[in-house]
Amino acid sequence: MMVDLRTQAWLDDMFIYGGGNVYGPPQLKEEIDARGEWAERFRSNFDHVLAKRELTALEYEDRTEISFDTDVEFYDYLAKLHHFLFSDGPMP
Repeated sequence: MMVDLRTQAWLDDMFIYGGGNVYGPPQLKEEIDARGEWAERFRSNFDHVLAKRELTALEYEDRTEISFDTDVEFYDYLAKLHHFLFSDGPMP
């Protein structure tokens, strides 16, 4: 895996707070709402991941155990998750 440090930090957070065997989006949103400095860094890194689009669906699956058929499907989900977490969008 050849991703930058911000993407790696975000991926590590997703493993801890959003992985397939841990929490779902509602629990991740609760963590974000409760944790000031970490939440700001998490959002900044999430914005970075969406802007750079360096991470593949397979790399995400390897770390979180959540799979997507294509990178397009993966980034569509991430956009919806971002909207849910930070803009009061519907749960993806």
